[in-house]
Amino acid sequence: AFSGDRVWKTLEKYRSPAKLPEDEDEGDADGRSGRVQDFFYELLKERAIKVLRSKGIDPVKERGASKTRIAYYIVVFVAWLYTGYLHCSASLWGSFGFAVTGWLMGALGHDAGHFAASRRAIVNEYGVWAMSFICNPVMWQQQHTYGHHSFTNEFDRDPDLHHFELLLRVHKKFKYESRFQYQSSFLYVLFSYVFVVFGTCFWIPWGVLSEGTLYGIVEWHDKDRPTKFYGMILHLVCYVGIVLLIPMYTHESFGKAALASYIHVATLGITFALFSQINHLNEPSLEADMDNRQLRYDEKKAIGRDPRLATSWGAAQVETANNFASNSLFWHVLSNGLNHQIEHHLFPGLNHGHLHHIAPVVRETCEEFGVEYKCYDTWSDLMNATMEWFDKLSVADNNRIDNDAVTPGVKTIKIS
Repeated sequence: AFSGDRVWKTLEKYRSPAKLPEDEDEGDADGRSGRVQDFFYELLKERAIKVLRSKGIDPVKERGASKTRIAYYIVVFVAWLYTGYLHCSASLWGSFGFAVTGWLMGALGHDAGHFAASRRAIVNEYGVWAMSFICNPVMWQQQHTYGHHSFTNEFDRDPDLHHFELLLRVHKKFKYESRFQYQSSFLYVLFSYVFVVFGTCFWIPWGVLSEGTLYGIVEWHDKDRPTKFYGMILHLVCYVGIVLLIPMYTHESFGKAALASYIHVATLGITFALFSQINHLNEPSLEADMDNRQLRYDEKKAIGRDPRLATSWGAAQVETANNFASNSLFWHVLSNGLNHQIEHHLFPGLNHGHLHHIAPVVRETCEEFGVEYKCYDTWSDLMNATMEWFDKLSVADNNRIDNDAVTPGVKTIKIS
């Protein structure tokens, strides 16, 4: 976002010689064929750069972790190693602590996954493995960094919408099933979240290894790279070994071993889900994706909004995300910085430790252009908004869309 024309000059080297049909009628707004400038995003970039520089932060050279942030990474890493030792030494409290520190290690993993832990590629390449107990790090780059961040809340492009189909109906395009009637209960939702990291660390990666695709939406193209293919397998083996097999070897009974594994998986799963799913899953956010916002163009135009916002990726990133408790250091640390989800989606290459600096100017710009900036006062307020949406989708009458037209496994995105 902050590198200017250097990025586009690099990308021009890899432009396909064949012009895409959808590019034929596009204007050459900024002198580059096939690219129409997003005026709203460009303005946000200009203002964010100005704020960062006023804080003494170079938006390119210093966009990675600050010294304070690096110190935090180290403290959490040491705690993670110690609780991991306790987990492997038959301590149930150790298994719980290993889950909590595993979640906090996700701060480094998430930053590195977005190339925001450091400007050194090797740091990010290996740093993303810090989230190994939250999600398979190889799959994460395609599922989250590419798929989710490029196509946030687009039903047939965002893989994050399809994780919970077995237990939860998170989008109205999913066909209603009788089991979804229970999702109006918070306890049922918590029960569903218990299995999250087992899915993202084992079940879903196993499917990607077997089929070469994630839900038929994102195709796994770097499977031909040995480091990625064998890295995926290595993670699966290590995850099963550390979380499931070692407790069976060290605990005095199978029951305690199973309990240790359950404590670790359930604690991490619930924590991960409660701080990640709520950031996008409520009615206003799910109706603001790139497809829906263009369908509602006339409605927005009628209230005097700039028509260019209908096709603005930047505006879509704001309106499909939610912030909460944005002034709280406690929630920032506990949520791994996900309380500034809007700013993160606008500038994923900017370390989470810098996002609070630009939040005020992002909000002011959104208010200036009538872009909905949703910042909830507390975590519970945002959780309630998610539960209201789940409750609405727990009733069959809300499935008003022709099911034949919305069968999952539609458009396939290839990563080259």
